[in-house]
Amino acid sequence: MKVGKYLVALFGMFLLALGLTQIHPDHQTPLTDDAHPRIWVLSDTHFIAPSLHDERSAYTQIKRSAAGKDMDYQPVAIHALVQNALKSRPTALIITGDVTFNGEKTSAESLMHRLQPLVDHGIKVLIIPGNHDIYDGWARAYKGRQQRLTEQISPSDWRQIFHSSYEQAAAQDGNSLSYRVNLNHQYQLLLLDSNIYTIEPSNRPPNTGGKLSPQTMTWVRRQLALGARAHRKSIIFMHHNLYTHNEAVNQGYVLDNSDALKKLLTRYHVPLVFSGHIHAQDISRDPAGQCPTIEIVSGAFSISPASYGVVTFGPQQITYQKQITDLTPYLTAKQRKNPDLLHYQRYLKKLFLQDGEALAYGDLMDNNVTNQRDLDAAARLMGILNWRFFTGNDHPSRAELKRLHADPGWSVLERSAMLRRYLKTIVQDHNLGDQYLRLKLR
Repeated sequence: MKVGKYLVALFGMFLLALGLTQIHPDHQTPLTDDAHPRIWVLSDTHFIAPSLHDERSAYTQIKRSAAGKDMDYQPVAIHALVQNALKSRPTALIITGDVTFNGEKTSAESLMHRLQPLVDHGIKVLIIPGNHDIYDGWARAYKGRQQRLTEQISPSDWRQIFHSSYEQAAAQDGNSLSYRVNLNHQYQLLLLDSNIYTIEPSNRPPNTGGKLSPQTMTWVRRQLALGARAHRKSIIFMHHNLYTHNEAVNQGYVLDNSDALKKLLTRYHVPLVFSGHIHAQDISRDPAGQCPTIEIVSGAFSISPASYGVVTFGPQQITYQKQITDLTPYLTAKQRKNPDLLHYQRYLKKLFLQDGEALAYGDLMDNNVTNQRDLDAAARLMGILNWRFFTGNDHPSRAELKRLHADPGWSVLERSAMLRRYLKTIVQDHNLGDQYLRLKLR
């Protein structure tokens, strides 16, 4: 029985790949003739459709494990993002994966419905999946006291739901959900599916790690070569990271075959890679100093401070500026009465601080720290440091760094080997600044 289902699935994938080559011809026309196009890029919206939950115990319980994510007001935040984009009119909006909470088909459909006004007004929406999007065995609806199975997203579902993305493709990879878009006459965008997922619905947690298959690597090499021949610089977008952005937390986040990809990026002089997955805002050169490509990791849109990047492409340089979502101009009169929405940034920060504090409390108590004053001081400091790192504010001055080391909570945190090791990786970023980048092109 299982063998039969497997063969059917394989045959379906073959038909899909065949269809991609025959039904979807390449579209070489660039998105714009503008010599200075702007794109907005974000990641990890982790959107859950309102129809999939209520406010009762099952949903309340899953929110407690959400690692600082805003699960209540994402529809409002997405609405504000869309309305702001309609005013600013970027060429395109790009989301680098984990668009859904846990791969619910209904969530993907609901999110695309909310993004549709952008498409209707000529702003391209370009989306690639993350590790939580395709055949995620955790896909659930939360009703009353129950978690109920809900329909997962297949690769063909993904192409159908986000068909407006693939309609912009100059080329598509028949072996993954990767595609290429010509931005203008100087740049092309490679949107890569770096995820590892099954070929049929799953009953397992999503695979955290990622890689580009040999077939997709061949496709990437071909697209880079085509770009070079057309005198277009290539910019890469994917879910998984190219580089290690945290020495203590990187397993499953860095692309398994990142070394092979780095060689390609070096050979074809790719200036920038955009990714997500780790939820931390970070801009970095290759820590090993081998690859000249700079990587910009977008902090998760679902956590503080609900940020996105504004990227401007010019003939001689590329600039990146992190922006923070402001809900206030787009709130209804009723929503303005909700203090969480009226002071959304404060609300998001509180959520994330609580998550960092819980990490410290739990680990220190496991290490036999029982004094409440010590626990409170350590938890407060860990919350702050964790928030600084994930929001890309981990570039303290010498005076600020001295104050952090002198904080009463510091010595308490160092009583835990795990927290001591983690502290060293989050307190100070020794690479590039994480809010702004101006990259001059060769």
